[in-house]
Amino acid sequence: MNVHLTYQSGQSYSDYFEKFSVTVSGGGMKRVKISIREQKNGRGYASFSLPVEKAQQLAHAILAASAGIEQPIEFTVEESKTKTVAA
Repeated sequence: MNVHLTYQSGQSYSDYFEKFSVTVSGGGMKRVKISIREQKNGRGYASFSLPVEKAQQLAHAILAASAGIEQPIEFTVEESKTKTVAA
């Protein structure tokens, strides 16, 4: 799996995960978290979370693409930035 990030500054980073595990959690919560962890050296890690409705849309899009639908399925996610509190 190729992991590629392009930052707002314009810098980019790319790596390839040869062997990795995927964890999906949060079924009873308002968000679904997806995390991908490289097993080879344990340092590669990526994660994101989505509101349940958007996670369902993503799951549907993955299933449709896996079934052979060639047209890209695109949807938007709009969320306000969470506020952090310094202690």
